[in-house]
Amino acid sequence: TTANKELLRLLVEFVSNTNLVKLIIKPIWNNHPHQDVRACLILTLLNFLGKTFSDEDENIIWEILEEAAEDNYLPVVQTLFADQQGKSCRSFREIRYSLEVILEGALEDDDPPVVPELSAAQLRKSCSPLIKLKNSSENVFETFINRIQFKVLDHPTSLEARLLAWSNIDYKHCDMKKLYEKVQEECAHFNKEGNTLWEQAFEKMILIYKEEKTCSFDIIIDIIKKTMSRREEIDLNENGNGNGNDNKHDLPVYHRIQRILTILDSHVKTFDKMKKVEFHSITPVILQFDKTLAYDLARILIRIAESKDDLEDILINLERNFPKNCFENTLIELSSVIMNWESCPFIKQLNAYEKLQLAQWFIKEKNRTLFVFDLVKQVFYESNVDREECKNLLRQMRQSDNLCIRQQAMNYTVPWSEDGTLIRKYGF
Repeated sequence: TTANKELLRLLVEFVSNTNLVKLIIKPIWNNHPHQDVRACLILTLLNFLGKTFSDEDENIIWEILEEAAEDNYLPVVQTLFADQQGKSCRSFREIRYSLEVILEGALEDDDPPVVPELSAAQLRKSCSPLIKLKNSSENVFETFINRIQFKVLDHPTSLEARLLAWSNIDYKHCDMKKLYEKVQEECAHFNKEGNTLWEQAFEKMILIYKEEKTCSFDIIIDIIKKTMSRREEIDLNENGNGNGNDNKHDLPVYHRIQRILTILDSHVKTFDKMKKVEFHSITPVILQFDKTLAYDLARILIRIAESKDDLEDILINLERNFPKNCFENTLIELSSVIMNWESCPFIKQLNAYEKLQLAQWFIKEKNRTLFVFDLVKQVFYESNVDREECKNLLRQMRQSDNLCIRQQAMNYTVPWSEDGTLIRKYGF
């Protein structure tokens, strides 16, 4: 409407006038105006943080911002996060664009404009108050993060708003103890809200762990343990979900821990060296929870292994926790994992000779033939590998007391002719 257009023009024009808070913004806000107007009111209000001259104005600002943190219209909530990193959420950009259109359209109205010189560029300039606040008054900005943005994490009606908050809250200016407790809380919830929010919350804590040098992996361990603590109550409660009888609630704690391992697997390669070392402390926690997750854990540990001894330590842990037949099956599965260079960067860096030496070490000294059999077959295709060493290694495997190893070796045919020329792509 024309009234809304003129209102928006006034808000932008007098954005530096503190009288606007009490005389214009508060009465309009209390009348619960159109949703886009509410978004613009909040954007305008953010410009006054730390700049007011009276306690009354200050209280009005914080009260309105707290109400905005619980607004049912998502773009109003988005204004509380807009531009703090120098960019806005996509849907908020759309709102901002719509406001520009309103203003530019108003300039073409027959009615005389209230502020003729106002342009869309002026509105854009007024739409980055948070980054200005952070640069001008870090204490006020920190209060805003903890009092307003943190409040959105508990939005009473909108899970989308809460997801937005988890994705965008400025953790560097947040009360870390409270944020950490909130992550623990979300990860241990198995209701609709928890199922929707926990992963975003956990990702936030992973980000903090990666970026903060002083952050210990213990915080991740504690979150995992807190989640695990719900197992008896939820997964093993025969009177609850029937321990798997309802496929909508089939072992949710177990599967969440499994998903946590998948998330960690996607991040662990970006950890610095010290944090990769710390990650090994998760091993006893996972194995104590459920040994069936050992394979998932081993995949992650293999990704950060930096030597043959690191790989052997992983296998020793598995061997201690698995019966023999289960351990051998796991070795076969992991054999394909180390063949994926993304899953095992350490082996990727080795040349053909070093790969053959690695395979021989595992076969001759550690009796881990099943673990490296796929690697051996791959090495056989290297043009500069010692063919005699390869033949001797294959001959040894064909004489193994382990029936599974002997069967695989007997069925394998070397991929080269007598003169050393490769004659087939695959060995079988």
